[in-house]
Amino acid sequence: MRLPEHLELLLTDEPVLDVYSHGPWRVPTGLFEEISTRIDGLARDPRAAGLTTDEHKLLTLPASLVIAEIFGMLAFLPGGGAIKAGSWSQLPERLLREHLVNPGPISTRMTRWDAPGGRWRPPVDWLIEAPDRRLAIDLARECLDVLEGIEPLEQRRKALVRLYDDPPVHDVNLPKMEMREIWHWHADDEILAAVPELMGPVGYLEWVSAGLLAAYEHLVSVAPRDETAETHLIHLLLQGSMEHVPAELTLALGEDRYGELQERFAAEKRGFKPGAWQERTRAWLVRALVAGAAEGCRAWLDMAMRFVATVQGLPGDPWFPKTEWIPVGQFQTDLRRLYAPRRRVVNPLTDTLKVEESAQKAEPARPDLVTKLVDQPEVTAVLAELTKNGGKASVKTPVRLLLVGPDGTGKRDAAQELGKALALGRDPLWLTGNLFAGQRLSDAVARLQADARDCTGERLLIIEGLDEIITDPGNGEALAEELHRLLAVHEALNVVALCDATGDERIGEVNPVLPQRFRVARTRPFTAEGHAELFRRALRERGARGTRHAIAAAGELLAATPPVQTLRNARLAPHLADLLMRKAEARADGEIVIGKADIPRVLYLSGGADDPRAELRELPGLESVKHELGLVVATARATQLRRDSGLKVSTPTRHMVFTGNPGTGKTMVARLLGQIFKRLGVLSSGHLVEASRAHLVGEYIGQTAPRTRRLVERALGGVLFIDEAYTLTQSPLKSDYGHEAIAELVKLMEDHRDDLIVIVAGYEQQMAEFLAANPGLDSRFPKQLHFPDYSDDELVAVFERLATADGFRLDPGTTELLRSMLSRVPRGPSFGNGRLMRNLLDLSVANQAQRLATVRRKPSKRGLVTLTPDDLPPLWEQPAELIGLYL
Repeated sequence: MRLPEHLELLLTDEPVLDVYSHGPWRVPTGLFEEISTRIDGLARDPRAAGLTTDEHKLLTLPASLVIAEIFGMLAFLPGGGAIKAGSWSQLPERLLREHLVNPGPISTRMTRWDAPGGRWRPPVDWLIEAPDRRLAIDLARECLDVLEGIEPLEQRRKALVRLYDDPPVHDVNLPKMEMREIWHWHADDEILAAVPELMGPVGYLEWVSAGLLAAYEHLVSVAPRDETAETHLIHLLLQGSMEHVPAELTLALGEDRYGELQERFAAEKRGFKPGAWQERTRAWLVRALVAGAAEGCRAWLDMAMRFVATVQGLPGDPWFPKTEWIPVGQFQTDLRRLYAPRRRVVNPLTDTLKVEESAQKAEPARPDLVTKLVDQPEVTAVLAELTKNGGKASVKTPVRLLLVGPDGTGKRDAAQELGKALALGRDPLWLTGNLFAGQRLSDAVARLQADARDCTGERLLIIEGLDEIITDPGNGEALAEELHRLLAVHEALNVVALCDATGDERIGEVNPVLPQRFRVARTRPFTAEGHAELFRRALRERGARGTRHAIAAAGELLAATPPVQTLRNARLAPHLADLLMRKAEARADGEIVIGKADIPRVLYLSGGADDPRAELRELPGLESVKHELGLVVATARATQLRRDSGLKVSTPTRHMVFTGNPGTGKTMVARLLGQIFKRLGVLSSGHLVEASRAHLVGEYIGQTAPRTRRLVERALGGVLFIDEAYTLTQSPLKSDYGHEAIAELVKLMEDHRDDLIVIVAGYEQQMAEFLAANPGLDSRFPKQLHFPDYSDDELVAVFERLATADGFRLDPGTTELLRSMLSRVPRGPSFGNGRLMRNLLDLSVANQAQRLATVRRKPSKRGLVTLTPDDLPPLWEQPAELIGLYL
């Protein structure tokens, strides 16, 4: 029995502020001291000098009106009558201690609590006494600023700041109550949702009553109680020492319910004992606690306290509740009593009276299904149904389950959990498509038959990628027919098959009967709440935790993050956790806590430059390429603007051909182009997938199309860069599958033109022959860019850029010598261009290291990062391979 993880903080001795409507929050070290300093600084502001009062009963007189205003804010910000608890819940005592006339002792008990009132209302409270009313409003706004950082109060504080930043137009010298009414009516719905007290006492009473009844109905469903909702409301009124039912409840509850309360109030009042009702309520809350409804209990306590405070304050604002019997303190004690870690010792009777194992006739219980699946209700329900008899599969009802859904949504986890729950005696057998790829048909069928016989009645057979196996042009159709036959012959064969989101439809196109032999359960992409839970678990596995707001923000971020290749769905949360842990570990001095401020606004999975357009502009040379790409980017930007304006636009074909010799920057430009289009919203992720012939063309019949399809799926959302693409059409073998790869690629390019850019690259002449090899290729690559060889000056600039990026500087004369050397190097199709400069720099660094090693005196820091002319290797003395492409 455990508390929800975010409530476990209540079992510690940490400095905690627990506003029930927000949840427990660990007070960061030094924060309250910083806020106290801010408060004192505002009170000493020259504008506030002389603004004092002699009427405040709790502050040292004469009291600063600024301090008095903040005192009222600290009481109001938790909520009107809201419960504020925890070891650091005494906000005025901790933040205003130097200003209190009689500061009491500060408690560090986690079970301490209070319920402050909600009388303070904007625009001003004590500052209304300032002679300059405009100055008073400005200072009141700044009072909210100095309280920034107390997370449980932040939502309400920010809502009030929005109200101050957009004040209503009115005469600032109006009477206080009239001015307040104008401000309250000016508050929008978003502000009222955070600060419902601005609706006035009756509006707030209606809001509280709705929450109270909802919390009561929830708790009664978990822990039944012999008390109707109407009786419950009457008892709460009696607990608050009310002598009658307030008439305002007519508007809050409706005339019928109000009439019933009026009719029954007198009868319930006779013989009512607050202490006895309190004890019954405490026992009721304990039953709800052990049933796992800790949050429901807290919600009811908070609303019940607000209800009492509000009805006691009528017709005015909620105020500090007078004598009441709502068991807040007892509940907090019970929560720690039930959930805090306990010491245990073994009772000797557990051994002396132990029943002999031989006397136990019953069959040992099979393990219950304990699922770790997140946000997959359909699959969870199916797993629970399949294992409802203790995980016992029978010959009459073997498990035949087809799990269909996107990659990374828990299909493998579900299959593993089902295998454990079935407890067939042997671990599941996993089959994948790679086991059948390239095999002769007779061998593939024999393999499937042998595995089915081995698993029948003894182990679960898990087939991963069944749709890829069945749709294989070579053996797929025959394997589908054989699997259908094996399911009919082996009645005790338990099978779970996994496939992609539309895999069942693809299987049905090959063999319409086969999907009918399975029960289909679908996984789905995760919602923000699902991603949040996955992120919370990822942090826990890494020995850290996140605040409630951080977890929620991470869920929303991950739900909005486009996937990159295989980094998708459930794999996103561990990736984000790893990124944040590296930053958090550097600052942590104990427990690692991820806060909302740690969650980035955007998660760039493909990495890349901070400003790819600027990096493209700064690349040496390539002026014609930059000009052409500038037109492409401008066109994409204009298309997006038209689409955002609601105009009808068609998606242009953005696939490109890059021609040029090796090392002229084709791959780098392709990477930057993907990142630019990501930031323009043209591509969802902007990542680059590099490929060659080997990634597309298979060795056997039936391998090429699936390979090409998988490659394109990896590149969706980004750029697929196929280098030396002409090799797909240059094989002299009649049985070469390069043309099959091109045909599949052309189809997929058209299917995914909205979120994929394909760039094919190679030598100019060979690429022209490549485009002519297939009638559909040339029209699908409307933009063809030629990357010229670098000039000597551009190569020197490339060398300088690479050296600077690696942390080196060039001694005077180095670039002149390099330029002179380059002028003597022969140029040709195999000239390395930028790659030559990369390798030349590596050789220069190696020569520098050898030079420094021979120096007796320890080199200076400057000398360690300086390359001299002597470090440059003479190019004309190097073998041709160094100068060529394959350095």
